Amino acid sequence: MYLKSQAKYQNQKGLGLPSALFIILVMVLIVAGINQINEMNASAYGREWLSMRAFYAAESGAQSAAVHALNSGQSMPTCNAAFISSVTPNVTGLQDCSISVTCENHIIASETYYTFTSTGQCGVGSDIATRIVQVRLLQ
Repeated sequence: MYLKSQAKYQNQKGLGLPSALFIILVMVLIVAGINQINEMNASAYGREWLSMRAFYAAESGAQSAAVHALNSGQSMPTCNAAFISSVTPNVTGLQDCSISVTCENHIIASETYYTFTSTGQCGVGSDIATRIVQVRLLQ
C-alpha cells in the first residue's frame, strides 16, 4: 500500500512550485504598485499644503497693506514697487514663507485707486510654492 501511494506522487510533474512562485511574484508587484501610488499621494498632499500656506501668506500681505493704507495718518503712504518688501512672518503655520507687496496707483475718473499685489512664497528648493493676490483699494 505504501508503494502505491508513492508511485502516485512520482507521476506528478511539479506544477505547484512554479505556480506558487508566480503568485508570490504577482503579489510582490501589486504591493510595489500600491506603495508607489501611496508615495505619489503623500507628495501631492505635501505640495497642496505648501500651496495653501503660500496663498494665506499672500492674502495676509495684501490685508496688512490695506490696513496700513487705511489706518495711516496721511492720505496714503508712499506707493512704490517695494511697498512691503520681503517680510518673513513668524506666525505658526507660515514658517519658511516670505511676503512681498507692491503698490500701484491708478487715477480713473478723477478717483485714485491703489492696487496691492501681494506675493506669498513658501518652501525651499524644488519644493516651493508661490501665490499672488491682488487687492484694489479706493482711497
